[in-house]
Formats: sequence, C-alpha cells, structure tokens
Amino acid sequence: MKYVFDSLRQNPELAVFLTLALGFLVGRLKIGTFKLGNVVGTLLAGVVVGQIGVHVDPVVKLVFFDLFLFATGYKVGPQFFRGLKKNALTQVSLTLVLCVTSLVTTVAAAKVFHYDCGTAAGLMAGAFTESTVIGTAGETINRLPVSEAEKKRLLDQIPVAYAVSYLVGTGFVVWFLSGLAPKLLKVNLKEEAKKLGEALSGGAEQREEGVQSAYREWDVRAYELPAGAVGKTVGEFEKSFAPDRVFVERLRRNGIFLEGEKGIALAAGDVPAIAARRSVHLSKKSSSSSLFGVEVEDRELLDFPVTVADLVVTNKKIEGRTLGQLAEEHGHGLAL
Repeated sequence: MKYVFDSLRQNPELAVFLTLALGFLVGRLKIGTFKLGNVVGTLLAGVVVGQIGVHVDPVVKLVFFDLFLFATGYKVGPQFFRGLKKNALTQVSLTLVLCVTSLVTTVAAAKVFHYDCGTAAGLMAGAFTESTVIGTAGETINRLPVSEAEKKRLLDQIPVAYAVSYLVGTGFVVWFLSGLAPKLLKVNLKEEAKKLGEALSGGAEQREEGVQSAYREWDVRAYELPAGAVGKTVGEFEKSFAPDRVFVERLRRNGIFLEGEKGIALAAGDVPAIAARRSVHLSKKSSSSSLFGVEVEDRELLDFPVTVADLVVTNKKIEGRTLGQLAEEHGHGLAL
C-alpha cells in the first residue's frame, strides 16, 4: 500500500482518475429510492483519496474549476435569460431570499460551531449546492493578511466541507420537494404531476416509457393514379383536395421512383405514394372507390425514411404566424 500511496502522491493525475473511477462506482449506490449520483460519489471519493496527502497544483485546480463554471453557465445561461422574460420579478425575488437566507444561516452555524472561514465557505457551497462560492471564498482567503501556511489550511478546508455538506444539501432538497413540501401545500404530488403531464401533452393519454399508441393520425398509402389526375402537376393534384392537406411523397413510373416535386406532370400508369390524414384516406369517391383511386400494395414505393422531431421555434420571422400560414410556404410533406 505504501508503494501505491507514494505513486499517487508523485503522480497526482493518477489520483484524479482514481477519484473519478471510485466516484462513479459509489454514485451507483442506492439508499432506498435515493441514488447518490456521480457528483456526490466523486466528491466523497475525493475526500477519501485526499487523506493520503496528494498535492494538486493550484493552476490545475483553477483550470478545472473554470471549466466547471463554463459548462454550468453554458447549460443554464440560456434557460436563465428565457425565464426572466416570463416572470422576472418572481425569480429575482426568490434569488434574493435564497441568497440572504443561506448566508445568514451559514454565518449563524459558523458562530455556533466555531468554524473557521474555510470550513464555513465549504459548508455554504455544499449545503446551498452553489459551487461558485468556492471560487469567491478562495479569492477572498488569498487576500487575507495571514501566513501562506494558514491560507493553505483554510483553502483545503473548503472542498472537504463542501463534499460532506453537498450530500446533505442535495438529499434534503429531494426529500423536501417530494415528501414534506406536498404535505405543507396539501397536494397530491402524483396527481398533480399526472395533470401537468396531460396538459403538456395536449390531453393525450400518458403511457409508460417505450409504449406508444397504435393510432396514427397521418398515413402514407399507394394508389393507382385516377384518370382525372392524368396531365396535372403534382402541385395541382395536391391543391385539388384543399382544404385537406395531401402530399405526393414519391411515385413509381415504369419501375422508376421519382420524388414528389410539385412541377412533375402526372402520367397514366403512375403509382403515387400519398400522405394524408387517415380521415382523408378513408373518404370515398363513390360507394366502392377511394378518393384517390384504387389502393395497391407497393412496399418498395412506401419504403422511404420519415422523421419525427420535437422542434423549438427560434426564427423570429415565423413567430406569431399560424401553422396554416406556414404550411402554404414550407409545409410540403410536413405535418403536426
């Protein structure tokens, strides 16, 4: 073991990777339904590995801490500014309350338990799960009129207190939000979550992960081109069914597949792959004939890729416009 410890002290990068490995291993542990997670596991592993006296260059600490802050800001920043547009006053007020409360609580605890400033800073950073406190406290300690040895001691206390209190900070929040808070508000959390899920899904039935409805609003089918459509372009053929939206995705002509471009003229014998709502497909031209003619089985024609995607509107040019207006310009083959 002495050889192992000496190797870690002489090669601190090995200690860093060992901490990550142990942290991810510990992070998988579950206490009931509560899972420690990779962050908490790595912090606890760091405290343990650090007991053998591994020295990490301050520049390395600074670089990694800056990378952590950058990643956090890169992820949360856009959400933060979007949130301010909706209810800025509430968010700012809540931030002030949390910051003042956490600071007062930390100062009171430090006075009662006689913590030094390094331990107090780590306590606040961990319990409040606010890692930026580490950097602020570290800069402040470096400016204190004390010896270098005392500065190092105080700085070393920050991550230790942070790692220990971070577990309590995250665990308590999870317990409070899932257990105590619903009781204080007198709400059934499961029922409220179900209602919110239904509201966000437009009233669609909620199912287990991996389970989806067999119903499809839109379908693509192959038909023998009716005589009345011969000579029309694809665009004219599609518009003839307005206000229903009908798309010729592709068509088979003499064994060759053509993409459904609006300018292509339809010819006798063409077999188009038509995308439309199920209700349109089931509409009858007569008692025995479909609106599009006679349906045929053509797997090769219908075997083309489609995409299902969640989109977020970021183009201000289309903001405020209806889906119907957008469909006229950009809607060929696109459906909600």
